[in-house]
Amino acid sequence: MSDYKVPFTKIRAINPHPGADRLEIAKVYDFEVVVSKNRYQIGDSVIYVPIDSVLSPQVESIVFPEGSKIKLHKSRVRQIKIRGHISQGLLIDPISVISLVDTSQAKEEQDVSKELGLTKYEPPTPAFQSGAIGSMKVKPFCNPNFRTYNGITNIRWGHPFEGKEVVMQCKLHGSHVRFAKVPFVANTLWKKVLSFFKLTPKFEQVYGSNNVELTNRKGFKGYYGEDIYGKTLARFDAFSKIKDNEIVHAEIIGPGIQKGYSYGHKDHHLVIFDVRIVNADGTQTWLNPEEVESFAKQRGFTFVPVLYTGLFSEEVLKEHTSGPSVYCPAEKIREGCVVKLRHGYDQNGSKQAFKSINPDYLAGDFGDNH
Repeated sequence: MSDYKVPFTKIRAINPHPGADRLEIAKVYDFEVVVSKNRYQIGDSVIYVPIDSVLSPQVESIVFPEGSKIKLHKSRVRQIKIRGHISQGLLIDPISVISLVDTSQAKEEQDVSKELGLTKYEPPTPAFQSGAIGSMKVKPFCNPNFRTYNGITNIRWGHPFEGKEVVMQCKLHGSHVRFAKVPFVANTLWKKVLSFFKLTPKFEQVYGSNNVELTNRKGFKGYYGEDIYGKTLARFDAFSKIKDNEIVHAEIIGPGIQKGYSYGHKDHHLVIFDVRIVNADGTQTWLNPEEVESFAKQRGFTFVPVLYTGLFSEEVLKEHTSGPSVYCPAEKIREGCVVKLRHGYDQNGSKQAFKSINPDYLAGDFGDNH
């Protein structure tokens, strides 16, 4: 589930630009956007367009009219530097797009992405996924117990960590893989035949990317395919290390996975970062970060590097968002960090995990998955 939104909101703060007298820095949520001096005031209503938005032709012509000094590449909003300071997205005066959305009726924090025709940029399918995932349909082959990860919200939108103990983990630039032993579901014709003759197991092994289950793409003939996900899981004998009702989320890292990030490996490597349990009543519960770390050590998996454990603060967050990779210091720019509650998740079993992306990473050419 995407957390993409283009909200109708208010400016929280206006600060001087450290390198330009005619510019200021407007703050919305915890994002900083460079604007012309005296263009906005604290409390002004604006539409915030986040990084990785793709503008519609109508909105692009309004925001960047003919003669504008700033031009977008393929209508995509990216982090840029303006006179030495990063600018994280765009601010749109609601009056300027009144022909597209009736901002006089808009409520604060309302998402107006659909009305404006704005979408989230989706990167091209990586070469290692071609064939294995590109043409796959999700629902016909998906075991309903094998749920996706549902994404991680950018911490700059706001978070629940103030005054709480957290764990900060190094965010690795790889490809999300999930694998599990979950209750068997007859979701293909062959499985239904086996089920009719009572030849099915109580549990089945399933795996895939975060969005697509790959186990049954060629029928019920085995657990590993020729894709990178299946090959990597086979190489690390992943299924022999987990038990029934366990779902593991991990990153595959190494050469050819993400541009510029081999993490010192000559082949693909598996690093786990989250685990959840399927309960007897069908609900699912996440292990807390320390339980996942213990799980990894006990089962023989590599665990994502822990950067910090303790009380949350903005200073600590900033410190651990930037810098070289902790997993492999030769990678000079880490992608960022992931922040989680130390002692578990909320009462509904939902994970409280937020990502903080390194601005230096966003400024580089390291691919589009973050």
